[in-house]
Amino acid sequence: MKTENTALSPEVEARLRARLAANPFVNFMGIEAPEPGRGYARFVLTVRPDFLNSQGFLQGGVVASLADEAVAYALFSLTPPEQRISTVEMKINFQAAGSEGVLEARARIAKRGRTISLGEVEVVQGERLVAKGLCTYIHLKAPAGG
Repeated sequence: MKTENTALSPEVEARLRARLAANPFVNFMGIEAPEPGRGYARFVLTVRPDFLNSQGFLQGGVVASLADEAVAYALFSLTPPEQRISTVEMKINFQAAGSEGVLEARARIAKRGRTISLGEVEVVQGERLVAKGLCTYIHLKAPAGG
């Protein structure tokens, strides 16, 4: 997966960072966004003990959530501020069990459409590929009245 990062304008980056700061789920999970870009995002998550399952592995939903958020913010970098998006479909292939440490999701938008967009993401832990996913989003109209 090609993961080049084209820098955002200061205005778009500030808008994305404000959106992240106001996202309760991102804050709850402790997701950080060290590298937003145009149609690109690199998100990181430090694994907490409460993210592990009964076998001591990282629960798959945590990996999927990190992947979904990274792709969504890659797409937000290409949408007007008032536009909303929603995940329509997500396919994730788990390649290795995650464990303690830091996860990194590298996402990019493969196709930005008018109504439907497609993103791809790789989640790694160090050099090890933990998961690879495809996410489809629908673009929604802004709610009436702002």
